[in-house]
Amino acid sequence: MVKLSALPLLFIGLPFLAGERINYRDYLNVADNERGNNTLMSVSYTSDNEFRLYHYDDLVIDEVGDEAFKDTNFKTLVLTKDVKYINDAAFTNAPNIEYLRFTGSKAEFNNLNLNVNFKEISFYSVDEGFINYWNENIRPTANTNICDYTTSQTFGEVYALYKNLSESDLEIVNNYEDLSGAKISASMKELIRVFVFL
Repeated sequence: MVKLSALPLLFIGLPFLAGERINYRDYLNVADNERGNNTLMSVSYTSDNEFRLYHYDDLVIDEVGDEAFKDTNFKTLVLTKDVKYINDAAFTNAPNIEYLRFTGSKAEFNNLNLNVNFKEISFYSVDEGFINYWNENIRPTANTNICDYTTSQTFGEVYALYKNLSESDLEIVNNYEDLSGAKISASMKELIRVFVFL
């Protein structure tokens, strides 16, 4: 049984005063591709803040064009795991991008075969990444009990991802209903009860 001392549990179920979220989709220039999906051609986002290329149910971006990030200012890029085709040229004219947050696993990222030197790469990042991890490792089917697949190792991984979410990402994650119809906030409370307090 995992015992984590001094767990910061206060964020579970807290109301958040999250500001208005950026609609990153407004900054995307995409083109249809031969796979029936979309290629990101360019980004018109001029801020130096983080930019997120999310999963959109009605707009699957599975490719990033060679000049997609040209002349951008942002230092952190969140890249959806939907992207399967991208090469180093996408970053050639984007010297400001230092941090990459990938919403899938390390193995999925390695399949991209990127040879770019980022200061830091993280996996299952931000709200989308946490939900991906949850759906793959904690409750992959509607009938999966959250304790069926959750070992002390997976609990440690999911808890580390959870506690590192920003307040606005945490709000989205907590309200997300997985395949069983359960909210992640309630399921996390139960996992903490099982793996920490027993």
